[in-house]
Amino acid sequence: MRWQVLGNKMGQSLIQGENKLTAKDLRPRLAVTLGDPAGIGPEVVLKALADPEITQACEITVIGNAALLQATYSQLRQQMPDVVLADPAQLSIHEVLLEDSIFGQIQLGTGNAASGAASFAYLETAIALTLKHQFQGIVTSPIAKSAWKAAGHHYPGQTELLAQQSGSQKFGMLFVARSPYTGWMLRTLLATTHIPLRQVADTLTPALMTAKLDLLVECLQQDFGIKTPRIAIAGLNPHSGEQGQLGTEEQDWLIPWLAQESDRRPQVQLEGPIPPDTLWVKPGQAWFGGLTETSLSPNLPDAYLALYHDQGLIPVKLMAFDQAINTSIGLPFIRTSPDHGTAFDIAGQGIAKAASMKAAIQLAAQLAQQRQDGYES
Repeated sequence: MRWQVLGNKMGQSLIQGENKLTAKDLRPRLAVTLGDPAGIGPEVVLKALADPEITQACEITVIGNAALLQATYSQLRQQMPDVVLADPAQLSIHEVLLEDSIFGQIQLGTGNAASGAASFAYLETAIALTLKHQFQGIVTSPIAKSAWKAAGHHYPGQTELLAQQSGSQKFGMLFVARSPYTGWMLRTLLATTHIPLRQVADTLTPALMTAKLDLLVECLQQDFGIKTPRIAIAGLNPHSGEQGQLGTEEQDWLIPWLAQESDRRPQVQLEGPIPPDTLWVKPGQAWFGGLTETSLSPNLPDAYLALYHDQGLIPVKLMAFDQAINTSIGLPFIRTSPDHGTAFDIAGQGIAKAASMKAAIQLAAQLAQQRQDGYES
């Protein structure tokens, strides 16, 4: 199905003023991008913003196109009359001006150059407005990296664009999720992200690990209010190298680095390197209820530092696929995102779950409020 070309004039009346933050407004102001319009981004945004609990916690402005949101709303209402959606006419929308021809080239379920151009423009606009202090944070819907590339934008992901345009030299991808079974919170930072597996060992260095650990400690203290955090650090090789029998990185530099960092950070408790196959046993028990509530705090770290993408994200997605949130740390503003993709295969069917989008908005509001309270104290 292709979107009917409705043009950018539609919905201009929906666009509300872009007033800067004032001391009288205590609620955090967030920008929510639509992501790739050929995917489930518009649908999960409309579903998330239909929840009063979400909209009461913060002021939200959608960054995208009113025409596209209206088309999504109308289609889903026709297909599933009982589905609960926010009415675009009731939303604050910042219109991103795009050529009308782009709308005609966006095809639900198929990312292409047009959808990539649109999603890139949405994020660029959100960044620019946030850097002008019109928002305290950005919640990004999923994009397709291949669509960005087709549109001529060569970035590994949204995180890298956010860092570049905000002038952030040190940044990281922290994944956060709260268990619906026990209430325990999982926090996992990746030391390396979107690189081939064969490059991981060469990319990891003491300097990189120190930079990531700096980010993680600062985030735990500033955004989560954990003044003396406890952090578990994964090993790189099976059994953390088995004393050099299964790889030498731990013996060569990771263990000495960890000892040096422990001495340098007396306010932080560092554990590791923990064998990757056993690192996630207790977190899994804490998530699903294998540990009692009273045993969680003294027995589990506040955060985990994984050394590469799949080492951290396989367990995160196994435990919390519908609840996990990606938050970019090291930026001058809050950024969160659902930890799922564009789901082109179900786009437009009305069956996409909005749980992760809701959680991403809630976390962004909480982190923004935490920073605001910290600045005022």
